[in-house]
Amino acid sequence: MIPPIKILVVDDDEAIRAVIGLILSSEGYEVTFASDGIEAIEHTSSTHFHLVLMDLMMKDMDGIETILALRASHQDTRIIAMSGGWDSGNRSYLALAKTIGADQTLCKPFNKSALLDAISKEMKSTRSHPTMA
Repeated sequence: MIPPIKILVVDDDEAIRAVIGLILSSEGYEVTFASDGIEAIEHTSSTHFHLVLMDLMMKDMDGIETILALRASHQDTRIIAMSGGWDSGNRSYLALAKTIGADQTLCKPFNKSALLDAISKEMKSTRSHPTMA
């Protein structure tokens, strides 16, 4: 039996975490939740996640800081940055996330199929790297 793909959902909005969790659980993914970057780092220190869905606009430790920390210690973990927030001309927060280490971005709000397509793309990318089991 193939172990389930472990996904960490990091978002400060409880409703968004719940909806994403329902979608991912119904697709067979093993889902863990964090409400901010600090909690995400705590989870990743004890568990290997194949993928992290990272909100960018959070209090305490935002998504940008968290992506930088994850890239320093977990280079093989795939990261999809999510945001519906800040965009000032060419200084898009999602573009910044991609520049500093996110593998892919999703603009909120997104639908179920966009979420699942993004995850599927990242999991195919993971399988192409043998060290990313």
